[in-house]
Amino acid sequence: MKKFLTAASVLSLTMVLAACNSNETKKEASGDTVSGEITVVTNRVDADELYEKIEEAFKEKYPEVTDIKWEASGTDYDQYIATRMNTTDYGDVVFIPFSMAGTPEEYEKYFEPLGKVEAMEKDYIDVTEADYDETVYGLPTVLNSLGLIYNQEVFDEAGIKELPTSTEELLTAAKQIKEKTGAIPFYTNYQRLAVWAGALSSYGGEDFKAETLEKGTAFETGQPIREVMDLIYDLSSNGLIEADPVTLEGQQAQQQLADGKIAMLMSGSQDVAPIQALASADDTIKIMPFPVLLDGKTSLALGAPSVIGINKNTKNKATAEAFLEFFISPESGFAEDMGGMTPVKSELDETEKKLVEENNVILTAPATSAEVDTTYSAIANEAGIARLTDALQKIVNIGLYPDQNESYEEYVNSLEAKWETAAKNHE
Repeated sequence: MKKFLTAASVLSLTMVLAACNSNETKKEASGDTVSGEITVVTNRVDADELYEKIEEAFKEKYPEVTDIKWEASGTDYDQYIATRMNTTDYGDVVFIPFSMAGTPEEYEKYFEPLGKVEAMEKDYIDVTEADYDETVYGLPTVLNSLGLIYNQEVFDEAGIKELPTSTEELLTAAKQIKEKTGAIPFYTNYQRLAVWAGALSSYGGEDFKAETLEKGTAFETGQPIREVMDLIYDLSSNGLIEADPVTLEGQQAQQQLADGKIAMLMSGSQDVAPIQALASADDTIKIMPFPVLLDGKTSLALGAPSVIGINKNTKNKATAEAFLEFFISPESGFAEDMGGMTPVKSELDETEKKLVEENNVILTAPATSAEVDTTYSAIANEAGIARLTDALQKIVNIGLYPDQNESYEEYVNSLEAKWETAAKNHE
């Protein structure tokens, strides 16, 4: 697409974080028309044809719109957009960086409020990906289930008959894969470890933050952070991950998963179809829930691979709002392309409605009170785990190179001491 600019070609520009008011009545009441041009900033540099189709359909619906300028960064998007947000000129509609989740009080500095959480929950699924003080600043572009993507042929070769529902069962399966096949049981990668933060609600329930604060620690056996840490340590220390988690990057790993050289990796359902397309046999690549039971059953962990919002400084708010609403609806085709479903409840198809109604739906970014969220974030930051990926990278190193690091027990104890100190500071 001739108007689609990559990060390298727009470094002198700034990016927009956009948030939409999906209520058509409010748009009409504003007195503004959907017209003119807007700039849309995304984290995808591989969707030129899709974005052309979206632009064409949007202009057909709103003939007075003259142009949509697309900009993107596919490499370290969060850092790229954060740099651009140092100015007011960072686009009109933008994918909100997930790194802001650690400082949710800053959403209002950059994004238009979309509405109150309680009100918006009536119309949308997962409105708390980018919220603060009961106010929503961003909505999911699409909803994907989060879990472990696996190669069924490798599982069959290893003699795995049932999917694991606990850490112990997962480790047993991984060891079988190592013993009976030539595949790497589990792929981690330093950068992909960041997505494990979205698994915490599956391990601890949607109230895990409040329960963690009440307990006064986050690292006792059985707590969600500890469970994820234990899993990563057990996998790495038992030689069940790739030998070099730094250099084996994501695209290579996806091809190796498709080829049966890797058995499992953690990701969202949006990656199932692209990986399956790389496989030689049909119906090889599947996704399973996290190996944990809540209330006696596995859960449908839903989360957003990206969240879209509106720049607080936009000069074309009406068009930005209309575009955001259009983009997250089935009309745009974005959700289908991402292998997920729309967050708009009224536009779910029958299969999607059944999934939501019949399963234990767990949001990867559940709603919490502003007080809980602020306190939890502050303590996590002081304890050094605001970015869970930092801790998990350290744990991978401990597991792979025990002679070069402190023991896992020592590391857990140090984190627990930091958390307890930080918790006392915020009593």
